[in-house]
Amino acid sequence: MKKSLLTLVSLLVALALVAQSPSEHDMFVYNRRLIKQGHSYLPKNGYVPDKDTAVAIAYAVAVPIYGKKEMDGEKPFQAELEDGIWTIQGTFHCDSCAGGTLVMQISKASGKILFLTHTK
Repeated sequence: MKKSLLTLVSLLVALALVAQSPSEHDMFVYNRRLIKQGHSYLPKNGYVPDKDTAVAIAYAVAVPIYGKKEMDGEKPFQAELEDGIWTIQGTFHCDSCAGGTLVMQISKASGKILFLTHTK
């Protein structure tokens, strides 16, 4: 009897906790309110601190636009930092072919995409 009573109490406590947990929507509402307060973490070396991060962002942004096959065909990507701006470009593998490569610029400090094109 004690075991079944303990099981019932445990079940009721668990149901009460589930009923009180915030929904996914509630968490988005809370987080949007938090964002409006403007207390964001700012990394010392910027949001895009190195070449690998710049290339990963460029690839992640370009794949939905130009397609995975196209972007995989332009690997390896090169990245160079100048005046706080990363310039990322794809590798063109066929000198006698028509086509081009990805060119993107990203702010090192903010991670904002400043420029994006695919050359012809």
